[in-house]
Amino acid sequence: MTKRGRKGALRGLTWPAIAVGCVLVVGATSGFGPPAEVVDVHRSAAAPIPAFARLYGTACSTCHNAAPKLNVLGEAFRLNGYRLPDSELLERRDDPIPLGSEPWKDLWPRAIWPSELPGLAPFALRVQSDFGVTRDEEGETATTFRFPHEIYLLAGAPLGAGIGAFFESEWTRENGFEVLQAKIAFQNPITALPSGLLNLWVGQQNLYLFTFADRQIDRAARQKFAWQGFRSSDVEAFASEGGAELRSEGDFQLATPQPAIEINGLITDRLYYGFGVAQGTAAQSDDDNTRKDVYYKVRYKFGGLNLRGKYDPGGGPVPGAGGQLLDRSLIIEHFGYFGGQPVGGGVDDDHRSFGVSVRALQGPLDVGVGYVRSHHDSPWGLQIPGALEISSWFGKLEYMGLPWLIGSVKLDRFQVTLPSEAVGPAFDAGRSEKTRIMPGVVFLVRQNIRAVIEAELFLKDTRTNQASFRRPHALWVRLDYSF
Repeated sequence: MTKRGRKGALRGLTWPAIAVGCVLVVGATSGFGPPAEVVDVHRSAAAPIPAFARLYGTACSTCHNAAPKLNVLGEAFRLNGYRLPDSELLERRDDPIPLGSEPWKDLWPRAIWPSELPGLAPFALRVQSDFGVTRDEEGETATTFRFPHEIYLLAGAPLGAGIGAFFESEWTRENGFEVLQAKIAFQNPITALPSGLLNLWVGQQNLYLFTFADRQIDRAARQKFAWQGFRSSDVEAFASEGGAELRSEGDFQLATPQPAIEINGLITDRLYYGFGVAQGTAAQSDDDNTRKDVYYKVRYKFGGLNLRGKYDPGGGPVPGAGGQLLDRSLIIEHFGYFGGQPVGGGVDDDHRSFGVSVRALQGPLDVGVGYVRSHHDSPWGLQIPGALEISSWFGKLEYMGLPWLIGSVKLDRFQVTLPSEAVGPAFDAGRSEKTRIMPGVVFLVRQNIRAVIEAELFLKDTRTNQASFRRPHALWVRLDYSF
């Protein structure tokens, strides 16, 4: 991570800056209206982005708790290829434009199979603005306005029976315009198989290795966990001869969207699997070696709304949620990722990662814990022999005190272990460790407007054991709206 990217939370912050941040949020939230009516999951459509809200004429809270955090129905909608769960009560509000007619099906393959385009333009914008107070390892404090910080162009639509498309791009001053996701989902392409058993997703996509830790679909506040953004090039390694600092050329990150072909589906209403082949590169379009990475993921859900978006007989949403769809369930997830990346001198750094997590949803309470371990065989190529190991325990707890107010706290412990040939002054016996706590509060000004206050406090950072370094902290205030 860069020096700026490692900034954390409260210590050393100026009181005037904190006061300004609080005033911004109080001002933003002063326009709260009464809570919306309770969502009836059987009569509401799923709307992961405002384009879908317009398409189906429904509220954001149908599929979101503090958007973009997906609730259980929104996740079922995503797994179904951005299409509604089967129900005659769920109706589209637009008139799709047909591309062909039904009789063409009888003439296939002598005619093109009919499809459709959405009757409404399927686009939406999301704008994020930040106010931050940060202190780096050298004790320097900075106050920053990022107005805006990120602007997203989003699009999504069903393209006829069994096909859905999703697009996500991002603009920032630092990186300009980037395409994060551009994928098409073919649901049930082999009609002889049971519905939902096998789907095919192709394109630039988020791999969603863990749903409860994902940057978009299940993170109410702004900070991600350390293992999600780790790159071997972040590590400060030192050659045993001469003590020169050396960096790996590896820039792979587990949480980075990438070109992939994925097969996924539901083995039962509550057991989900995914298997994919990914490019394994970071920013470049072309592959940088002759190999492809592979990954798998599996999830099982006990209780609550099942993964098809339906309740078991006698089940139903948690009552008294004030316009939010709450659930009572237990979710277990596991993933594995195997890849390799050139790091110079004709050497590939073979790497593998495994993770497991448990998440409990109990009405307004959302709590989860997980563990990820990764191994890099040769991150420095021929420069430094030996492997790099990382491991991380992480967890989160979110509580919805009111339909428009969520308290959030995340904690992670991230360790990096180096071979003796690469140990430098920032390491203690070959190991570097960071432990952080990230408390936050999320306010819904409206269903599509939210404000976030979040801090990042470093409880331990072995890099700062040197006398001249201090633990980095940060406080952020974010205004996030979409339309």
